[in-house]
Amino acid sequence: MVSVTRLDIDVPPVVDETDLTPAETGILNLLAEGRCTPAYVAGELAIGAETARITLDRLREYGLVGKSYRGLYELQIDERGNDPKYRQTETLLVDVPFEDDEFSPVERGVLNLLVEGRASPVYLAQELDVTQEWVKDRLRDLVRLGLVRKAHRGLYELDVD
Repeated sequence: MVSVTRLDIDVPPVVDETDLTPAETGILNLLAEGRCTPAYVAGELAIGAETARITLDRLREYGLVGKSYRGLYELQIDERGNDPKYRQTETLLVDVPFEDDEFSPVERGVLNLLVEGRASPVYLAQELDVTQEWVKDRLRDLVRLGLVRKAHRGLYELDVD
């Protein structure tokens, strides 16, 4: 078992849902599940990649969406997200087929970041201060072990099944 931390954020809505287009609502629902790339959004919502990018950028203007990294979007957590009233963490145990001490601290960091939501290798590399190639190798290993799955080209998430 590996212990990972999940950040659960419950922030009150800042916009009336009736003011959103169906594409914006769909994108926000996808982002509620985790980080997304425009290509992933386009594939999941059956819209064009350019439409997805434009809509994501419009949601950024509303202050609902932020960019974690180039081409990687996430729900924007404003100053209320730092208020303990709205923020909780929980510890999850991820069942792995080997001992916890076989994970390096950086490998555990990859799992922790993926618990927070989908991520691209370049984002993980930046957050963990390692090379992108190293992250890609670790992700490949974690996919083989069944802990991580490829959500879309260049986008990974924990395999919760």
